[in-house]
Amino acid sequence: MPTTIQVEKETADLLKSMKEQTQASSYDEVINNMVRRRATKSLFGVLKGMSRKRLMKGLRDEHDRI
Repeated sequence: MPTTIQVEKETADLLKSMKEQTQASSYDEVINNMVRRRATKSLFGVLKGMSRKRLMKGLRDEHDRI
C-alpha cells in the first residue's frame, strides 16, 4: 500500500539522483537499498585501541555527570 511522506526538496533531489545512478525502479527501492546496506555494516572493532578518556570525552555535562 503506497504511503506519502514529506521530505525537504534537497532530500527529494538526492533521492532522485540516487534513483537515476542506481537505475532503481522506484524511490522505495532506493530507500530500501540504503537502509539494508547501512544495517548490514558491522561496527565490530570500531572502538579497538581507543582510550577510555577519548571514549568518555563529550559524554559529561557541565556538572561532570554522564
